[in-house]
Parts: sequence; structure tokens; C-alpha cells
Amino acid sequence: MTGTANRDAEVSTAEVGEAERFVRRFGEVWAAPSPELLNTLVHPDVVFVQPIEPDVHGHAEAAAFWRRLFRLVPDLRGEVISWGHRTGVVYIELRMSGTLGGRPIEWTTVDRIHLDAGKVRHRTANFDPLPLIRAIALRPKALALFLLTRVRR
Repeated sequence: MTGTANRDAEVSTAEVGEAERFVRRFGEVWAAPSPELLNTLVHPDVVFVQPIEPDVHGHAEAAAFWRRLFRLVPDLRGEVISWGHRTGVVYIELRMSGTLGGRPIEWTTVDRIHLDAGKVRHRTANFDPLPLIRAIALRPKALALFLLTRVRR
């Protein structure tokens, strides 16, 4: 029994170390992001689930998702506020900010991330999309860009 408890503690320590390394890299990438850098964080078979956008599957769709996002908010940045780890899942609270339609925008998301070999295998973003939708709808430049990104998928 003692051996099992020690093995569980070792696995838990290894998982926490992997989570810490991932969160550090995640924060570094979001401090000065690009579609290419963001894709270095994700597994080739990644799945993203988030408000407003359809689910994303795989590297190619992830790259297209990032490009659409940066067309809308070209100077988008993310700041890790807090994070936690539990049973193979990393939770990251992230403050997103940038310029949308010529005016500042900011929102907070909590991402639930399953890692596979230190990369995002599945990510669910949890945030209230209404302020973002409202900002898009009330800013003509942002609305035009948003609609354009829907057509050019």
C-alpha cells in the first residue's frame, strides 16, 4: 500500500510540474501572441470549445481561428491572473485585452485545459460573451470585420 501511495504522489508531482511549465509558457506566449506561437501550445488533434465561435478541431482549424481572432483584435494580449491543476486538468484565469473596432476591449476567461504531452489536447473557454457581442455590434468597423471573418472561413 505504501508503494502505491508513493507512486500516486510521484505522478501527482510530475503532473503539477508539467502544469507549471505549461502555464509559464502559456503566459509567455499570450504576452506577445501570434497565430504561429499560439499553435506551438496545442496538440495536432486539439479541440477548442468557446462562446461565439464553432468548435475547432486540429492544427489547421486552430491556426484559422487565431487568424480570425487577430483580424478582429490585432493587438490582443492575455495576462494569466491565476491558475490551478486537478486530476490532469489545468484551469487558467486569463485577462484578455486589446483594441476592437478602434476602441479598447477587455474580458476575462477561465480556460479548462486537458494536456497531452505538455500540449493542449482539449480547451473549453468559459466567459460571458455578451459584452464582446455588444462591442462588436456597436462598433461598425468591428462588425464589418466580424462578418468578413465569417464569410472567409
